[in-house]
Amino acid sequence: MATGNPIFPNSLATVSSQGLAEQRQALQQRLKEGATGGEIVQAFSDFMDALLIARFREVIQEGHAEIRASWQQCCLVAMGGYGRRELAPYSDIDVMVLTQGNQGVVAQTLSKGVFHRLWDLGFQVGHSVRSIAECLAIAETDLSSCTSLMESRFLGGNAAVFQELQKKFDRRILKKQSKRFILDKIEERQQEYAKFGETIFLLEPNIKKNKGGLRDIHLVQWIGQARYGCGTLQELSNRGIFEFQDYQVLQDAQEFLWRVRGFLHFDAGRAQDILTFDDQVRLAEIYGLSDLPNLLAVEQFMQLYFRHTMGLHDRCVRFLEKTQERSWVDRMRRWWPNSLIEGNFRIQDKRLTIPSEKLHGVLESPVCLLRLFEISRDQAVPIDARILNELSQHLVTVPNERFHTKEVSSLFRGILNRPGQIAETLEAMHQASLLEKLVPAFARVRGLMQFNQYHKFTVDKHSLLAVKETERLQEDQGLVGEVYREIPDKDILHLAVLLHDLGKGRPGDHSKIGQEIAHKMADRLGLSEKEREELAFLVFHHLVMSHTAFRRDLNDQKIILTFARKMKTVEVLQKMFILTVADISAVGPEVMTMWKESLLGELYSRTYENMVEGKEPVKTARGKTVLQPAVRKTLLETIAIQGIELSVPDPDWASWVDEQLSQLPEWYIASTSVEQMAAHFLAIRNLPARPTHVEGRFNVALGISEYVLITREQAKPGLFMQLTGVLAALGLEVLNAQIMTLADGTVLDLFSVNDSDCKGQPSDYRFREVSQEIQSVVQEDYSVDQVFERRRRINFGRQFPIGRRSTEVLMDNDASDSYTVIDVFADDKPGLLFVLAKTLVQLHLSIHMARIGTRLDQVVDVFYVTDAQGDKISSGNECEHIQNILGTAVDEFWDKDEHGSL
Repeated sequence: MATGNPIFPNSLATVSSQGLAEQRQALQQRLKEGATGGEIVQAFSDFMDALLIARFREVIQEGHAEIRASWQQCCLVAMGGYGRRELAPYSDIDVMVLTQGNQGVVAQTLSKGVFHRLWDLGFQVGHSVRSIAECLAIAETDLSSCTSLMESRFLGGNAAVFQELQKKFDRRILKKQSKRFILDKIEERQQEYAKFGETIFLLEPNIKKNKGGLRDIHLVQWIGQARYGCGTLQELSNRGIFEFQDYQVLQDAQEFLWRVRGFLHFDAGRAQDILTFDDQVRLAEIYGLSDLPNLLAVEQFMQLYFRHTMGLHDRCVRFLEKTQERSWVDRMRRWWPNSLIEGNFRIQDKRLTIPSEKLHGVLESPVCLLRLFEISRDQAVPIDARILNELSQHLVTVPNERFHTKEVSSLFRGILNRPGQIAETLEAMHQASLLEKLVPAFARVRGLMQFNQYHKFTVDKHSLLAVKETERLQEDQGLVGEVYREIPDKDILHLAVLLHDLGKGRPGDHSKIGQEIAHKMADRLGLSEKEREELAFLVFHHLVMSHTAFRRDLNDQKIILTFARKMKTVEVLQKMFILTVADISAVGPEVMTMWKESLLGELYSRTYENMVEGKEPVKTARGKTVLQPAVRKTLLETIAIQGIELSVPDPDWASWVDEQLSQLPEWYIASTSVEQMAAHFLAIRNLPARPTHVEGRFNVALGISEYVLITREQAKPGLFMQLTGVLAALGLEVLNAQIMTLADGTVLDLFSVNDSDCKGQPSDYRFREVSQEIQSVVQEDYSVDQVFERRRRINFGRQFPIGRRSTEVLMDNDASDSYTVIDVFADDKPGLLFVLAKTLVQLHLSIHMARIGTRLDQVVDVFYVTDAQGDKISSGNECEHIQNILGTAVDEFWDKDEHGSL
């Protein structure tokens, strides 16, 4: 442990920027050598004290006679974190010149002499000059000022002035308005939770303001001062307000956060409270952690972080409950308490609790513990936080086997089978460490982060959120809600949702490990063989539906048949659909988009029809015969009307439309509205006059933009490549592309894109802009490279700290009867899709469909291709060659620091 002390200069006037930097460097070295975070913040506070006090005295001594005569009516006061002697290396400094009465001249002289020097040194200074009366007046109306005064500390000048303020502040503000102050501070903290994150388990947390951050400790200290006159954790412990164990948890968490904050400040060279991925990697190394086969060093570090912040926030919540003043009705009820529930439990102060004389018996009975949570759910009353803490401490010593009984299993299944409060009940069980007794695998994922930018929560939080997302479907009025309500045995579904990711953090495929966990859980709960296999199947295959929906052509008959055979029964299909939706929804905000939900719904519906009604999935046959007579009549009428309006030559529409329909695939006819189809047909008819037609529209139902290109087949291949290049240059993310070349050489390409430049529906100008760029490139007015040059964008993203992952190229000749499917897994970068399309053109492959998905932090570009003769690539050597060329193209693209042309 380093024990060196900071070197204090004689005066703020004599210290230089270099001297300040050297002081910070010395403190940084002490921190690296093992000094505590508390030592660092106190040392820097002491350093600033010495500077400010010396400068305060100099200003008095250098002043004229009036200044020297009046200084006894003033003093210098540290405020905020500086007042607590918790000044982080680059934090703001809050200082006040306090006066007794109107001492304007001397106060302004002191302010100018002291504060201006701080600004010159680069400090962010929160400064004020106030009289005692002004301080008291503002404290009555401004919560922040009131809080700052509460933690103020005398630095220099006349101590009697400061003591008078403290005395009056304590009498007029704290004692008279403590109740309002406490409620206001709790409300203020709730607003910070809403702003900075409602959960502890954010992957890049703000260590000061997030749940479980330093601000929770500040809140405890502020309320402790207002309620009990104890403004520090030590004082609260000494008074018996905190039990020693709770004090130790808070002190350890505070020290951990102070130390982490010190490293963040020193590394950034400024105030920095966000624990970024890069910081996490660096701190894991500083803390001496190393990668394990199943757990990265950074994941171990974040487990440590979450353990501290969970403990901190839990104690904070319990302290706040304890300090709440009870109404006279509540106090009277303590004299006439409610009757016992089942002889063990009682609702008191709107909390479910256990009388002290009953506590031991309940703790020793697993059945009673389960009933505690059932009653909490049934009565919609939360369990007293002190009881949850008692459970957590007690259950550490209880073997899991005591909970593996038929009665306990029956109670647990009952909890899982009733939507409404399942997630809240499981979260309370998790807090009390009971859930891991019922599901032992849950203990391993407590606070386990997933070190990627895709998942936003730890594994345990994600699993509980997935259950919550499942329950929400009870009120959903769409297809997903309808399917959820039809499922009879919801306990198996909810259990599968809870277990699906618990295999993470161990060596091997987490889905396979999850399957083993599911089998063990089934045995513990006494599930039937059918239930056992269904549970294990859902967990093992929980990614299959999303992979199929997002990466494969759902218009392909073989895809639907293959997926239906894998699901086997409608019951499994229904549960898999709900599990998939809940899993994606629980990844993070806005991850489940309308586009993704529509694809999952389409896969479910087509598979359901095949399994229940024996319908053949939609084929890629030509479409003349599938258009119903009434629809065909409407189409002809729409074309005739629009054709007159657009002055399109009037042929024999009936025979011409039938000819077009005969060339189009059935899925196009089935999925395109009459109005859109009419517009496309008119554009085809008008190609002699207008060789290239591009139009964009916003699909409100899916929340995406759609672009259609209609032209004639080019002698030079690469139309898809050109379009992807233009879209990439304009910042549009391609989600799906359908490429159709009709028998007469007409090209009809449909692109579904996400326009990140626009929130909601893009403007008409945006659609015209994109359409014009596409048209100009197709007509060879200029090249894709020129579009990239004109539209060059600054990349505001940042490289993930573990570096670029390896590129993987897979060739699949089994998924489709007509096409070879190529899956490219690569780290994403603007222009990647264009590079892949360009490479496929150079390989003389024809692209018929493309779909873009994700795999954690990588993009998955999927292409349905044929060779130059329209056949699948069947040669093993040719497949290997394509894989190598595509992999090399991606690597070369990433290796370029900058590119003038693609």
